[in-house]
Amino acid sequence: MSKIVSNLAKLKLEVIKYHTNQDGESNTSVVNQYFLESLARDACYTSNNSIDFKKRQISDATTEYDTEAEKGNHIRADRIEQYVERMYLELEELQVRHDADCQVYTIITGGHAWMSKSASSKQAPKKESAIMKKARQLKAEVGA
Repeated sequence: MSKIVSNLAKLKLEVIKYHTNQDGESNTSVVNQYFLESLARDACYTSNNSIDFKKRQISDATTEYDTEAEKGNHIRADRIEQYVERMYLELEELQVRHDADCQVYTIITGGHAWMSKSASSKQAPKKESAIMKKARQLKAEVGA
């Protein structure tokens, strides 16, 4: 499977290199390195979101399957099962795509691996200060 990803990564790398105008027609690059890294990062972000979306679809279909099975609607449950099977095949292809995008990102950035910004890495909400709590109480008393 890595050979497939490697070939796909080579093709994706060629697409990004297309933007550098280094196809033999000119010696000057039209864009800077940051732009190329942005293209690679965007591809990783998009392919990662596709994987997440497909996983949510599978999860939703599993819930629907359970509901139909409980109702005794086996024909509908079988259709959902076939649908889930197709989605797993799609998920595998989306993973191949994402792996290739990550390979390209690593090449473009000189060895840096792309990392997803998980929900845990986002800033925690600001804790409300005592003065703001007091102000909210006053606001409630005033009725504003």
